[in-house]
Amino acid sequence: MPLTKLQFRPGVDRERTSYTNEGGYFASNLIRFREGFPEQMGGWVKNSENQFRGTCRSLHPFVTLNRTTYVGVGTHLKYYLESGGSFTDITPIRSTVVLSGPFAAVNGSATLTVTDTSHGAVVGDFVTFSGATGLGGNVTAAILNAEHQIVTVPDADTYTITLSVTANASDTGNGGTVTAAYQINVGLDTVVLGSGWGAGTWGADGWGDPSSEGVETGTLRLCSQDNFGEDLLINVRDGAIYYWDAT
Repeated sequence: MPLTKLQFRPGVDRERTSYTNEGGYFASNLIRFREGFPEQMGGWVKNSENQFRGTCRSLHPFVTLNRTTYVGVGTHLKYYLESGGSFTDITPIRSTVVLSGPFAAVNGSATLTVTDTSHGAVVGDFVTFSGATGLGGNVTAAILNAEHQIVTVPDADTYTITLSVTANASDTGNGGTVTAAYQINVGLDTVVLGSGWGAGTWGADGWGDPSSEGVETGTLRLCSQDNFGEDLLINVRDGAIYYWDAT
């Protein structure tokens, strides 16, 4: 008896019975059809063992002219480029200033107060210091000259960061000539709701009563991005447009 080629119809037909569905598929599990043929549907695979900071709200894959593949990763704290499982921080810098003796440390505390007139920073922002000299003891130049996240903002001219060491002496107005590079302000990782005029529908609650429904008062951080050739354009919601040059 010669061999006969069996030609099956693509797709799963459940409108017939398994007996009448001759030459077709009646039941399936974890498959998909591609170009008319069934293939196994794979599961999730971890893309990278590395981590990034913040809650990711946007992804944008693109390829450069030298065929390097990237994925833009926008979080509520930073913006990264992923390639080969590694994340590179390319968060735009909003301001770079030179400060003179801006640091104040307290003996026994890891909190460092930084003085910068009209710094424009908010809690959670990132600042990178360079050129600083050590304050003596545990607070060395290597500890200071790094990226730090702002913990509190007491006023428009000062903010605090937490060091990786505890100061073993008090010091004020030292650190030498320091260059401070501020990244763009961080955003929210969730929507903040409030109440008041405009919240909910008219007359939903009693006359003169505050609304029981919320109105959006704080928007979460969203990024829009697209590539222009091999370069990348980033627009943070309610913010400026930034350009990343692949070369």
